[in-house]
Amino acid sequence: MLFTYVLVFLFFIIFAVIMLYILSVYVLPKKIEEIQKMIDAGQTKLAIKKLTEILEKDDRNPYAHYLLAEAYRAEGNNQYAVLEYRQVLKFGRFDDRIREVTIRSTLAKIYKDKKSFEDARKELLILTKLDPANFENFFELGMISYDLGQLDKATNYFKKSASLNAKHDKSFFYLGHIYYKNGVYADAKQYFLNTIKLDPLNYQAHYYLGLVLRQQGDYEWALKEFEVSMKSDDLKVKSLLARGTCFMEKSQFPKAVMEFERGVKFAKKGSDTELNLRYFLGECQEKMRDVHSAIINWEKIAEVNPKFRDIQAKLASYAEFRQDDRIKDFMIAGLAQFEHMTRKIVAGMNYNITDIEIISDTEIEIMAIETEGKWRNTRQSNRIIRINRTTETLPESYLRQIHETMRPRNATRILIITTGEVSPKALEFANTRPIEIKGKTELVELLKKI
Repeated sequence: MLFTYVLVFLFFIIFAVIMLYILSVYVLPKKIEEIQKMIDAGQTKLAIKKLTEILEKDDRNPYAHYLLAEAYRAEGNNQYAVLEYRQVLKFGRFDDRIREVTIRSTLAKIYKDKKSFEDARKELLILTKLDPANFENFFELGMISYDLGQLDKATNYFKKSASLNAKHDKSFFYLGHIYYKNGVYADAKQYFLNTIKLDPLNYQAHYYLGLVLRQQGDYEWALKEFEVSMKSDDLKVKSLLARGTCFMEKSQFPKAVMEFERGVKFAKKGSDTELNLRYFLGECQEKMRDVHSAIINWEKIAEVNPKFRDIQAKLASYAEFRQDDRIKDFMIAGLAQFEHMTRKIVAGMNYNITDIEIISDTEIEIMAIETEGKWRNTRQSNRIIRINRTTETLPESYLRQIHETMRPRNATRILIITTGEVSPKALEFANTRPIEIKGKTELVELLKKI
């Protein structure tokens, strides 16, 4: 009887072993494969439930942990996904279904998305050892360093990714961008050209190449690049701003005004780009003597951002212009009218004009005679009178240059009449020499007389 019980017991043990073998070899893998299909079909909650049940019985099943990580990630639960991926890495058992490279690449992406850059960097550095021929890992390391402002490190990584894949235009683009930021324009130019060669529709590369060319003074080529980058909706307004500055730097102010006005039309209201467009538009209009339009643009800037650049100083420099039509007429007058007004100003101060020189449309120099006494034989002296209608601050060198011309022209005094400011050093220089300076307030009084 005892022998019979032993045989029955052994039979059940053998049967259990056989069933476990069948389950492990045939049934469980089929379940796992079904769970993978569930995840692919978006049935993540059911997949998580089944995987949890499997792991309750066998917590050291790496593939179950891997699928659970995939299910959590599909649900957007990256916190739990990371825990499961890291558990798989602890096991260290990899095969065709579980690849270390895939797991670490996924972790690197998750960390980067949540801005855990150091964790992402660690995974990517391991990947460069596991898969040293994969340029993408070096490129991603470059992007992390770039985003953190570590440009030297980023440069090395981008150079490595470019060497591994000579057709990866983004590696060349970011190298160009770094060299542009560092002011190394020759290298930046070459990298942007490489980018465009690989991807002619990379409008950002065209835009930055234009910026490089502008820095190098090659305005014609720069303008062509900005014309291309304008095809991108995202770069259209910036490209118009850049084209305007090219014309502005070439002193082609009417063309610059056209570009800036086009830019203002398309710019987002109140954006920094719109404010910059209006700022430079105003400067060009000022150069063209359309001060009224310039002030309108500067006032619109001040309404949005009173602290933008030196906008308050610009408006302050034209305070009299905005309040008194006399100074307004003086500032916007054509060259012939400007000369006529300067003659009347000098005559109104009881000087006899002996010579006049038009230096520019903003500055005129007059040689005049001043009688030093009431009698006919009283000695007369020459005076140099400079009248300018600018908002620029007069430096010491400006006065010094005029002062050096006094002796050759037998002048005894200098009179400066300006609508701009005078630097402290210039004032100090004038105080110790026969130089008199009249500012905007005095000019308004002189204009009242004429």
